[in-house]
Amino acid sequence: RDVRAGVGSPSKVGTVCTVQELERTGHEYPGVDLLITVGGDGTILRAAHVAAPHGIAILGINMGRLGFMTELSAQDALERVEQYLEDDLWIEERAMLQVGLLRSGGGGGAAGVLAENAVLCHAVNEAVVGSSAVARMATVKVTIDDYPFTAYRADSVIVATATGSTGYALSAGGPILYPESHDILLKPVAAHLGLSSGLVLPPTSRIKLTLLSGGPATLSVDGFLDYEPAEGDEVVIEASSYRTRFLRMHPPASYYTTLMRRLVPENGGREPRALL
Repeated sequence: RDVRAGVGSPSKVGTVCTVQELERTGHEYPGVDLLITVGGDGTILRAAHVAAPHGIAILGINMGRLGFMTELSAQDALERVEQYLEDDLWIEERAMLQVGLLRSGGGGGAAGVLAENAVLCHAVNEAVVGSSAVARMATVKVTIDDYPFTAYRADSVIVATATGSTGYALSAGGPILYPESHDILLKPVAAHLGLSSGLVLPPTSRIKLTLLSGGPATLSVDGFLDYEPAEGDEVVIEASSYRTRFLRMHPPASYYTTLMRRLVPENGGREPRALL
């Protein structure tokens, strides 16, 4: 469940809804100042797609397993939410990606035109292009700023934000970027041959992923927006004009403590282990 609260007025009028209702009716609530999400990182991702175009900040209450983007635990929420609404806190802004699917001339649509079954979308975490068939690799040509880079033969290719560097890209062996970094991470998943390391690119980069293999493929944006590119189609990714905004109380450096507490659990994840 997600709680969306408008806190701009003295009465702090609020509304409670599910994330699905938020996606359907988010445009009907002008003047909303804050989204309070109750769930895991997946809930925040979906809420951010509604909040970012309007510049609305998010306060996450973690009910999931990791909660990299949340700041409040479920145990602390009842006692501390009011403090977040009253105190003079700070806003953390995180970069997003703009993702467009372009049809090739022979792929059922006009060359260089947005795919008919897709819209230009914006990613909080990442865009992933790869095979949708089990145990089958895809061939994805990568071009950076109109210069050919390489053709990956891999399960998929991830293009991620700093926020997404602790998501799917991390499980694929990618580096962790500072959350407010605007750099872009390029990382293949299970590359068969050639370069398998992640590549950190400047925020001005324009990355084009061209699908060269003919098998079933998927473009997945933030893990819940899925499209089906065909052979020859291109996915163009660059910095978005939107930002994901989080309401924060803890200082920026506390991110590293939280990161290690999430990533280095002991006793089956029940207790954090301190690193010295």
